[in-house]
Formats: sequence, structure tokens, C-alpha cells
Amino acid sequence: MRVILAGALGAVLFNLSQGLADAWALAWFAPAPLLWLAYGNLPRSQVLTASAVAFVAGQAYLVQCYWGRLPPLILAPLVIAMTAAFAAAVLFAGLIFRRGTSWETLFVFPALWAALEYLISRVSPHGSYGAMAYATVSFPAGIQLASLLGSSAVTFLLCLSANSIALMARQRRSAACLGAILCAAALIFGFIRLAQPGGPPVEVAALVDIDAHRAGPPTAKSAEATAAAYAAHIGTLGDARVVVIPEGALRMQDADQGQVLQPLVNQAKSHGVLVLAGTFMPAPERNRAFALLPDGTMRIYTKRHPLLPFEQTVPGHDPGLVSEGYATQICKDMDFAGTVRETAAYGVRLMIVPADDFVRDGWIHGRIAIMRGVENGFAVLRAAFDGLATISDAHGRVLARASTTGAGMVTLKAAVPLGPGPTLYTRIGDVFPWLCALLTSFIALQAIRSASPQSQRQRRVPAPSGPVRSIRR
Repeated sequence: MRVILAGALGAVLFNLSQGLADAWALAWFAPAPLLWLAYGNLPRSQVLTASAVAFVAGQAYLVQCYWGRLPPLILAPLVIAMTAAFAAAVLFAGLIFRRGTSWETLFVFPALWAALEYLISRVSPHGSYGAMAYATVSFPAGIQLASLLGSSAVTFLLCLSANSIALMARQRRSAACLGAILCAAALIFGFIRLAQPGGPPVEVAALVDIDAHRAGPPTAKSAEATAAAYAAHIGTLGDARVVVIPEGALRMQDADQGQVLQPLVNQAKSHGVLVLAGTFMPAPERNRAFALLPDGTMRIYTKRHPLLPFEQTVPGHDPGLVSEGYATQICKDMDFAGTVRETAAYGVRLMIVPADDFVRDGWIHGRIAIMRGVENGFAVLRAAFDGLATISDAHGRVLARASTTGAGMVTLKAAVPLGPGPTLYTRIGDVFPWLCALLTSFIALQAIRSASPQSQRQRRVPAPSGPVRSIRR
């Protein structure tokens, strides 16, 4: 019964915190029931099974988001890998609980899971999608640690909180209190950082016309009409200095590029606005963003991480710099922390992101871009078809958001403070998850030593308490 209850509770906590409910507070407790189970005296097979079932059941929101839109095999390898890694991490934490010290038990699960999650993101075609840290983006104070050490540190923090609760329930009070103190310190840092003043505000806007996107097969005339409609709305935005149009909004042939983009070029010049338009060209397939600057110049960025196997586009290699302090990435590029960090190192203060989502995953995907902004010190202007348009500052606070799944042109506008630019994380990169891997290795070696026959004999045979006297016969 304990196994069933702990597994069911863990599944509910994972699903509500990571999924569509966005119950971010539950992310700080989600692994606790399974860790509590691992710290008991149940057979390892039961702990392993309960952890795996709870984790995979917690990912049921993926079915809600993508059923009928993506083949199951697209995300199945990622879910399988993360489920196996999570169950192994919980089982290993239980082993250290019995063989190691209290402080080793406190840190081993957060460190191991942060390291495993990072390693999976390095090989996954989806980058860091599905990471635990994204579950608490709606609580900005809880993610400020990412500006120092990246999103892996936020995952570590969530696991540390849950582990402290599990240890308290198992009477390891000193370790639990230490974990609570460290979590509180991280949150205090978060609130202090949120109180810092932002940079100069810039009026930005997102324009999304889902009707044009869902229209019939694209032609040169339809692309021209779509561009003209967006251009007309740009003329009504007043003092907006940056405007983004979603990924693939303008579907055109190479030969039609100049004629299609001309209305947007004219508006960029006449209104002194930077217009960034997502485009798609079919032969060869290229998913690109055109940045049209007020001085009449143009920058072109090609998406670096296509969604395979649907997008057979030629991937790009350029960093996506648009102008001084401004850059762009397209949709899925924001799932790859390393890709974004390379661009952010150039001094990016505003990231402009055209995107295309799958209706129900609007916030789940949008919050990943927000985390990248906190990690690297830039504000984010994101416009997605079939999802959300969002404007967030460099601290992860959402200043404006709007659904883009309904009919008609959606206009989102706000004044967003420019971010401070490259953070400590931008400069040092993913040092933290590698340190977590080293810490886990050290704790594992200590556990192996403690399990050796010699070590066990030393623990069983007490040393003499007084001087040894020789006995003569």
C-alpha cells in the first residue's frame, strides 16, 4: 500500500507541476514521496518500479499536448531515457541513505539528477526540453539561480527541497534543516535580484495572424497579401521600436523575396522600427528570420535546430545577431542552452523569437525561452503561432502575454527593460552539472569503500578502550 500511495502521489505532483496545470509550487515537493519510499526498508525492485511508473505517469501531459499532432516516437526516447535515469537516481539515493553520511544523502539525489538531466540534454534532439527546472518558471524568485549556474542549478534546488522533506520524514533532521537553509538562501538571492532595477525600457510588439497561417497552399500573391497585412498593423503600433512576426509567417520562393518583403521594409524605414519576420522557403527548405532594420539594411538568420523528422530544412550556423544588443533565435533553438549562450556572449540584451507551437503546449514551450533569458541576462520578445505571444524581462517576469490560437490578428505590446547582458552563467557555461557529476562520483566511491569487507570488519570490531596488558602463563 505504501508503494502505491507514494507512486500515485509522485505522479500527481509531477503532472500538475510540469504539465498544463502549471502548479509550480508542487515542483518543490514532487520527488519527495519516492525518496521517502527509497529511504525505507522496501525491496529495491519495488522502489525502482514505483519511481519509474510515477515519473512516466507524471509526463502524461505530453499526450495532452501532442496527441494527434506528433507521432509518439518523436518524444518516446526522451521520456524513456529520463524515466530510467530518474528511477536509478532515486534507487541510488536510497543506497547512500543506508551506507553514507547524512550530508551525502542530502546532496546525492539533487546532484545526480541534475547531472543526468544535463547529460540527456546534450544528446537529445530536443535539447533541454522536459527539464524539471522549467516547472517553476512561473515563480521568478525560484529561478534566479540560473543567472549564476544555469537551469541545472534550478533543477538541483527543486530536488534539494524535495529531498529535505523526505529526510525530515525519515528523522534525519540535521540534514533536512541544512537543505531548508540552502533553499531559503537561494530564494533570498532570488528576491534580491528581482529588486534590482532594469535597463532602459523599449517598446516592443508581437503580431500574429493565425488565419493567414492556416490558409490554403501558399502562392506569391498570398505571401504578398500576408506581408501587406502585417505591414498595415505595424503602422498602428505607435512608438514600438521592435516588432516580431512568427516563424514561417511568410511562405515564399526565393524569386519572390524582394517583392514580398517590400511592404515590411518600407514600414521599418518610415517608422524607425526593427521588423523581424519569420519566413519559410520550400526549395531547398529553409526556415529563416529576416531582420529588417530602420536604415534599410537586412540581416538573415537560419534556424539551427529543426524539429526532425518534420523539418528537413538546412540548419544554420550563424549566431543570430541583429543589431547592437539585439539577436534572434527561432523557436526550438531556445531549447538548446548552449546554442543560446553562444549568441548571448555577444552582449545580447533583447532576444527576438519567432516560433510555432502546438496549441496546448504554448506555455510549456514558451517558459523555456523565458528561462534562457534569466540564464543569460536578456529580455525576450516571443511570437508563436498556435500558442502564446509573450514579453518577459531578463528576470523572467512576464510583462504581457496573449493566446494566438484564435481567429484574427493578435497584437501584443509592452515596454520591456533591456537586460543587463551576459551573466556569470553566460561566461562560465555548464560548470555546475559537471561539478554535480564529480560530487556524485565522490559519494559513490565513498559508498563502495564503506561496503568493502575490510571497512565492514573495522566497523564491527571495536578498538580497545584501555591499555592492553600482557598475560603470562
